[in-house]
Amino acid sequence: MQLNPEINKQGMIGTIKQTFRERGVLGFYRGYGALLLFSVPKNQVRFGAYTFMQTRVLTERNKMNNFLCGLAAGASEAVVVVTP
Repeated sequence: MQLNPEINKQGMIGTIKQTFRERGVLGFYRGYGALLLFSVPKNQVRFGAYTFMQTRVLTERNKMNNFLCGLAAGASEAVVVVTP
């Protein structure tokens, strides 16, 4: 939509009307399958890495270690699931 000047002129309401007219209600969920497919492994890697860091590496409970556990979890998620 952003790169197509004709569709961009329609605006949000025009695009919603066109999507409904051409694809029906399910047209609004087009592409949603990929999000659902990757949300489970993404969350599993994120929370698994956080728990691993919290229980095995940075066992002392303080704000800095909590931040580092979250940083490691986000980096693990990005490298393992999101980037490939």
